[in-house]
Amino acid sequence: MEVQNPLDQLRPNHLPDPVGFWPPAIGWWVLATITITLLTLLTIYVYRRWKKNRYRTVALQQATETLAEYQEHQSPHRFARDCNELLKRVALRAFPNSDVAGLNGACWCQFLAKTGSTPEFLNHSAFNNDRYNPNASLPTEDIYELTRRWIKKHHA
Repeated sequence: MEVQNPLDQLRPNHLPDPVGFWPPAIGWWVLATITITLLTLLTIYVYRRWKKNRYRTVALQQATETLAEYQEHQSPHRFARDCNELLKRVALRAFPNSDVAGLNGACWCQFLAKTGSTPEFLNHSAFNNDRYNPNASLPTEDIYELTRRWIKKHHA
């Protein structure tokens, strides 16, 4: 007689069902909540920063348009006046609580030099009263570059 192995009478291994993807564990819910919150806060921050600095972008576009208009008409005094006007509008927008509208001449140049970290404004005649002098030499490239640099770098 043959001896049977008692282990042969056991049923085969029964494996449990594989772990499903849903519902996720509590850690994944916490991670998803933190991620969504951080993305929302980052979006709000970026939007507010963009909205706060939108006037700079518009002003830089206007400076480029002013340069293009100057190249058509070739009037350096008009170009200096338009750039100065643009700087005044940007300063009024950036510094609503200060008396920017009343500044002119040397005080205006000091304000531009101080707020934009651009001391070149103190020595430049185009932003002082020389823009009204028909015999004054006004280098348009310098005026344009100073205007762009102040619009980009001024700190309110």
